[in-house]
Amino acid sequence: MSNLRPNRGANRRRKVVGRGIGSGHGKTSGRGGKGQTARTGGKIPARFEGGQTPLYRRIPKRGFHNPFRTEYAPLNVDKLAQAVVASKLPETIDLESLKKAGLVRKSALAWKLLGKTSGTTPSLQGRKIVANAASASARKLVEAAGATLELIPPGVKAAKAVAKSQ
Repeated sequence: MSNLRPNRGANRRRKVVGRGIGSGHGKTSGRGGKGQTARTGGKIPARFEGGQTPLYRRIPKRGFHNPFRTEYAPLNVDKLAQAVVASKLPETIDLESLKKAGLVRKSALAWKLLGKTSGTTPSLQGRKIVANAASASARKLVEAAGATLELIPPGVKAAKAVAKSQ
């Protein structure tokens, strides 16, 4: 125990600045001469190009970003059928039940049913699917599988939509 020591160079003294010329870190305290970088908080951002028009302003703007767009969480029919076979979903399949089953992310506000399958027809017999959107191929597959598909606008809760339709 008496021979235990940290490795060479493992423990280093803290750099003490502003303690006179003899310390090696006196006067300007290792900051060089005058100017912005010598001051407290005088950091120059990486994007700064010395007053030249910066790259992000030289490049033209492209396209348009619609702030009101609806972003759908996609879900394929075969994934839905696998979850039904594994009995992860109730009789009425809506956004909330998909979130609980882990098929769409919890932050999703709307979902779209897509028609990709692994080749076999899915088993969705007697199920009611309440989606915000669906592709034409997904509609055909769902109807062929014996399920009903109801489309509701995004932002409307499935329970409200079902209550209004009855």
